[in-house]
Amino acid sequence: MKTRVTASPSFLASRSLRSFALATVLLVGGRPPEAPAQIPDEFHNLQVLPEDISKEELLEIMKGNSLGLGVRCWHCHVGEEGIPFSEFDFESDEKLTKRKARFMLRMVRYLNEERLPALGEVGERAEPSVRMTCYTCHRGRPLPRTLGEVLAIVIDEEGIDAGIDRYGELRDELYGSGSYDFGELTLIELAQRLGGDGRVEDGIRILKLNLEHFPESGFSYFTLGEGYRMTGQREEAITAYRKAQELIPGNPMIGRRLEEMEAEGG
Repeated sequence: MKTRVTASPSFLASRSLRSFALATVLLVGGRPPEAPAQIPDEFHNLQVLPEDISKEELLEIMKGNSLGLGVRCWHCHVGEEGIPFSEFDFESDEKLTKRKARFMLRMVRYLNEERLPALGEVGERAEPSVRMTCYTCHRGRPLPRTLGEVLAIVIDEEGIDAGIDRYGELRDELYGSGSYDFGELTLIELAQRLGGDGRVEDGIRILKLNLEHFPESGFSYFTLGEGYRMTGQREEAITAYRKAQELIPGNPMIGRRLEEMEAEGG
């Protein structure tokens, strides 16, 4: 039995977002979208959206999905770039990505219409109230992983050199887009994760990479000192701690660690 719903604001983008979404599709796709006449006038196999949804409403939802995940129509629908929409099989459920999209639409609707309103039981909600969209988590990426998670996977599968190369590629491609957090803490956290897994030398290389982009990052120097200390590189650790202390004067944790390392030298 199909779930019958009415189109709600949780599915529809604002006018400004719709304009931005269309502009993004034009820029990313490198060519204009297919002519509206190629979009079918009747829609079949709708399981989440209402069966009587208008063409305009459905297209706005699809544009929002495209913007949120940074993908084009063939990501979910049976078709390919370069062929007219009239040759797409929009009704088909062949692609797993389409079936996942339905699941996610239901999840977002549930959050917006049931779970988030229940925050009123805890206390007053923000005004205007926060609503979830695809972009909230995905931020223009098909998989909503953080930069640290992406790099950790690459390092686990291909090694530290590949991870460092991947960071450079992503920074060149996406810096400033909002897709990933390229701030100084991202690589510090990755280095700490690697250290916790016993891969301290890999963590040291990640911290050195971070200092190429954030040369005044006191926390990078402190964490680098920790890495050197763990690998028995005493002089290097002291140098890193001193630099951290210079950049973050008065920090008691840095001061204690520096005193410990200097005392070990007799």
